[in-house]
Amino acid sequence: MTVTVDLCTLEDGDDLMRFIHDYWSATHVLARSKTLMDWQHRDEANRRYNFIAGRDENGIVGILGFILASRYDPALAGDADTLWLTTWKVRTDLARGLGLVLLRKLDTMLAPGWIGTVGLNPATRGIYQAFGYRVGMLARHYMLNQTVDDYRLATVPAEFRKGANFTSGAGFLELDRHSFWTSTDGFDLDATNQVPRKTRTYIHARYLLHPFYRYRALLIVDGTQAGIAVLRECSHEGAKAIRIVDYLGSPGTLRYSGAAFQQILLDSGAEYLDFFCSGLEPELAAAGFSKLAGTDSFGLILPGYFEPFERGNVELTFALRGPVGPLVVCKGDADQDRPNLLGD
Repeated sequence: MTVTVDLCTLEDGDDLMRFIHDYWSATHVLARSKTLMDWQHRDEANRRYNFIAGRDENGIVGILGFILASRYDPALAGDADTLWLTTWKVRTDLARGLGLVLLRKLDTMLAPGWIGTVGLNPATRGIYQAFGYRVGMLARHYMLNQTVDDYRLATVPAEFRKGANFTSGAGFLELDRHSFWTSTDGFDLDATNQVPRKTRTYIHARYLLHPFYRYRALLIVDGTQAGIAVLRECSHEGAKAIRIVDYLGSPGTLRYSGAAFQQILLDSGAEYLDFFCSGLEPELAAAGFSKLAGTDSFGLILPGYFEPFERGNVELTFALRGPVGPLVVCKGDADQDRPNLLGD
């Protein structure tokens, strides 16, 4: 059997969805939602779906999806671009090795400035390390709502209910898709050297224009330092949690944000706020965030999955290869913060 490997075209959308349906899961959201498939992977500028696929004479036999940062800000194309790997699946009846062929050819063909993934399968950790990726765990920082007595989502032992010290001083400003630009001017947010590269345009398009989720973008200001935090509310049976999914800007601004984030919890009535990220640990600790130590955390459970809801802690591993710099990888990178219960 001869297998050819190449990037997909705009004519391959239905075949990709059918392959995911037949060989991954009939309930996979990308097998059911053309709207989400197009939002994440349809690339009009390059006249393709952002997948590389292996094909034999009968059709697709393996796929590897990707999302480019330049999908949300074309100015990031080239050396400043990040290619986030997503949906990786090869038919189980094929000889082993096609998956690696897909990965290596995609890397060679597009040669992005950075290439990585979030939420990788532990079985593939060694593969990424062998290919020169930095592999690590996203730290999970959290803050409990200090006024909640009866947690319905979380399980919070008594020793975790003691008061925390939250810093203050940073100002918060809610941004919407219209006020975003004027409110964030003058802070050099597009000049940040965090890795992977992001810009205000990226944040605006990736989150505030999302077709399904309603994200909140908050401008955090401390003197001349500023950053943008992106939040999303999750709920289950009337109880809520808030997730910070991305951050752009000066890490130091977060040091004085603790009281403001606690106020967001109080105003919303959410049980807890969490943030999966790598690279902001000292600043978040200074603000008053705690760090969840793995999935077995002395009885403390802060559910990580809401679509569908699972009452358990989760861990997220990331892999990234590219030029070194101040590393800030967040849950919103790749496709970890996507809808899973759509059916259009």
